[in-house]
Amino acid sequence: MKPSISSADINALLCLLPNTDADMQLIAQAQPVRLRTTYFGTDGEQCLFFRYPASTELVNTTHLIEPDTQVVIRYVLDEPYGEVVAFKVRVLKVIYSPLPMVITSFPSVLQKLGLRSQKRAVSGVPVEVVLDEQENRQAEGLIVDISKNGCKLLIPFKTVLQVIQSEEKITLCVELAERTLLIAARVKNVRIEKEFHAYGMQFEDYDNQLERLLERYMITL
Repeated sequence: MKPSISSADINALLCLLPNTDADMQLIAQAQPVRLRTTYFGTDGEQCLFFRYPASTELVNTTHLIEPDTQVVIRYVLDEPYGEVVAFKVRVLKVIYSPLPMVITSFPSVLQKLGLRSQKRAVSGVPVEVVLDEQENRQAEGLIVDISKNGCKLLIPFKTVLQVIQSEEKITLCVELAERTLLIAARVKNVRIEKEFHAYGMQFEDYDNQLERLLERYMITL
């Protein structure tokens, strides 16, 4: 029997393109284990294909994922939605050769957390931007469309004296209730969007502070 998944959820899955990075969280462990994977594709509405996650300094993934393991998949869906999408699936099969791969069931429901309140609204994570290469001058901005690799940064025209140049380094300061996160990033592209300078940012490192920020936009299933 095919899973009873809504047409809106099907559309969100169709936006998950092959070779997209995603999170794979194992929920059967004593402590949830979150790993990085890559989405390969789907066989209609029968199953999904993911790269078998590589081991990290903290987690040895060898034989960690087995059939019947329950996992949560999370990914960032960019335009036009601006959402973090998550769904729970069951591992059907693990293949080690010629390519390490995890085959999962097809999800029956998706959960979504908007990075923007509306598709056309400007909302996101307020940040203070420190211009490292402009004598540490500061500006106010918004982070939108965030992923582990980078984000889209919007800065109103009126808050910055000049356009930040491509490859320029900046520091993003994010105020959380318990602490201030300092995230190093580099400008990769610049464009104009209405009353904003829109910057495509690449994070310099994937560290604990960036992971803490990303967790604020991850859905707990």
